[in-house]
Amino acid sequence: MLSRSYLFNIAIFILLASLWGFSFIFLRLASSYFDVISLANGRIFFACIFLLPFFLFSRIPSQFFFLFGLGLLNSALPFVLTSFSAMHLPAGYLATINSLVPLITVCVRRVFFGTIPTKKTGFAVLIGTLGVVLVVGLGPLRFSEEIFIACLASIGAAICYSLSGIFVIHFFKNESLIALSFMSLISSFIILAPINVITLDEFPKFPLEGLYSLAILGVFCTGLAYLLYFQVLKFFGPTASSSVTYSVPMFGTLWGVLFLGEVITWQIGIGCAVILIASVIIFQGESRA
Repeated sequence: MLSRSYLFNIAIFILLASLWGFSFIFLRLASSYFDVISLANGRIFFACIFLLPFFLFSRIPSQFFFLFGLGLLNSALPFVLTSFSAMHLPAGYLATINSLVPLITVCVRRVFFGTIPTKKTGFAVLIGTLGVVLVVGLGPLRFSEEIFIACLASIGAAICYSLSGIFVIHFFKNESLIALSFMSLISSFIILAPINVITLDEFPKFPLEGLYSLAILGVFCTGLAYLLYFQVLKFFGPTASSSVTYSVPMFGTLWGVLFLGEVITWQIGIGCAVILIASVIIFQGESRA
């Protein structure tokens, strides 16, 4: 029988997938009003504002120096790459490419730490990748150089998320969730702010529609989601927790269809079903290993 703690973290897992699925919707909406760096930095800014009151009553992480490495891997670099991708790819594509994180995590842990995945996990990441190929390779987009570069940028963001999950487990496993979330975000803001100032020719006038999307993206899909993510990461470990990104395409595609009028094909449906199966297998196998 599953414990209350386990069921509680499963609920957090599902909520996190839903919020991250929504993030691709608001990325698409906000990308119409902001440049790449401003979009990433604005997202981080609103997340920091949301987390600041909670951070004031939390314990500051002891591994202070490594927080800039975490901020770079978990926020600054992937947010910039994802912001660029959002200007060229539909929400469903963004969410699906992001689901490569479990496969990357398994490979990185195998190469650098000698962690051998179970046969069940190896099978799961393979069929999960097949699902990703089905959705990305057979979706309603015409191939172009611009689309190809956007896909590469999105894959780069997935690599960053994978490395950051492993980074947290090795350096910040016993730290406060609130402090870890806030400090990783504020360090990434410090990294991106000078770049943002240099790349802006003049102070831009941001329309309210764009700010609304950016605020929701920062507060709920980033600030709140970070708290949930670090909780899941600490409870289940890097491989099982990274499988949340397998569930994100279900929500990302659904929200894209409902709110943005994006197209869903039978190939995308099959790909999402395959990804869902992979998510269940890898989650059960790794979280109980």
